[in-house]
Amino acid sequence: MANRSKFNPLTYISDGSQERFAVGRVNFLLARIFSIGGLAVGLQMLLNALSQSDIISAWLFWPGFSAVAICQLGLIYGAFVSGKNLFWQRWYAMSIAFVIVTWFLGNPVQSLMGDKFYPWAWWGVGLAAVAAFASFRPMSSMVFLVAIDLYWFAVRFFPAYGGAGLWLNLQDTLLTFLFAALLGSLIFLTRYEASKVDDASARKIVAAAEQAGAEARAREKSRLDALVHDKVLTTLALAAKANTDQERKSVASLAAAAINALNLSVTSSKGDQINGSSFFAALEQVAIAQQSNIQISLTEVDAVWIPEEVATALSEAMLQALVNSQQHAGASATRELHLKAHRGGIKIVVKDTGRGFRMSRVPKNRLGLRISVIERVEMVGGRAFIDSQPGVGTNIILEWGNDA
Repeated sequence: MANRSKFNPLTYISDGSQERFAVGRVNFLLARIFSIGGLAVGLQMLLNALSQSDIISAWLFWPGFSAVAICQLGLIYGAFVSGKNLFWQRWYAMSIAFVIVTWFLGNPVQSLMGDKFYPWAWWGVGLAAVAAFASFRPMSSMVFLVAIDLYWFAVRFFPAYGGAGLWLNLQDTLLTFLFAALLGSLIFLTRYEASKVDDASARKIVAAAEQAGAEARAREKSRLDALVHDKVLTTLALAAKANTDQERKSVASLAAAAINALNLSVTSSKGDQINGSSFFAALEQVAIAQQSNIQISLTEVDAVWIPEEVATALSEAMLQALVNSQQHAGASATRELHLKAHRGGIKIVVKDTGRGFRMSRVPKNRLGLRISVIERVEMVGGRAFIDSQPGVGTNIILEWGNDA
C-alpha cells in the first residue's frame, strides 16, 4: 500500500488504479462545478462563434464549432449522468486548442481584424487549461497550459488573430495563464489533501485486518493452552494419584485421548492456519470497532481451519465492504454482519439497507469493490458476490472453502 501522504503533488495521477473515496468525491464535485460554471462562458463563446461564422471557411468552422459544442454538452452529461468526467474534460481542452491552432487556416492572413478582435475560441482558452488540469497528468497539464498560452502570445501579433500590440497581447496572455494556473493549483492541492485522507483510511483497514489476525492467533493460543490444561494436566494429576490397576488403566486411556487431541491440534495448525471459531471472534471484534451499532450473527464450527493469508484477505475484504457501506449507503442505513462456517469453508455476508446501486452502472474507474473486495478474495481461492438494487440495499457475500 503506497503512502500517498508522501507523494509529490506534481506526480499525482487523478485517475490512478484503485478507487479512492475522498479523491473520487473531489473529482465528482469539481466536475459538477466546472460543468455548471463553464456553461455561461461556453454559451458566450458559442454565440460569438455564430457571429464570426462568415469570416472563416465553413469547412473549418463547423467541425470546430461542433466539437466544442458537443464537448460542452458532454461536460454536463459526464458530471450528472455517466460519470465519465475525465473523458469529456480532456476532449473539451483539445477541442478549444484545435480551434485556436487552426484558426489561421480558415481566415485569410491579409484580412486585418483589429486588436479588439478575438477568435471565438479565445473565451474558452482559460477553461481549456483548467479542464486539462482536471483531467491530464499534472506535468502534461502544465505543458498544455504553457504551450497554448505561448502559441496564443505568438499568433496574436498576426492579422488573422487581431494583430494586437505587445502590451495588450501580454495582458491577455497573462490573464489566461494566471487564471488557469491558480485554479489548477487549487485542483492539485485539493486532490493531494484528499489522497492523504484516503491513505489514512486504507492504513486503518490494513491495521484492523492485522489486528484481526493477531486477535485470532491469540485466541488460538488460548484454546491450545486450555486444551493442555484440561486434558494433559488433568491426566498428569490423576496419574499421580492412581494406586490401583483400574485407576492406572483409566489414566492410560485419558493419556491416549490427550495425546490424540494434541496431535490433531498440532496437525490442524500446520501451515499457519487459524481456527474458524477464533477467526470469527476476531472479525466480530474489529467489525464492532469499525461500526459500533452493527448487528452480528455468528455460526461457529471449530472443525474448519483457515490459512493465515486467507484470513488476512477475508478480513481486509470484509472491512472494505463495511467502509464502502458507510461511505455510500447513507446515514440512515442499518448494517448487518453474518458469519457462517461449515466443515468445508466459511461465508461472510455484509448487508445494509441503504441506497443500493446497479453494478453495471458503476464507472470502470471506480475500482474499490472490484479490487479491494472481489479480486482480493479471488486471489486466495475464494469468491465474492455483490447483490444490490437501487432503493433496496446491498449484500456483499464472501465465500472460501471447498465449495468456493
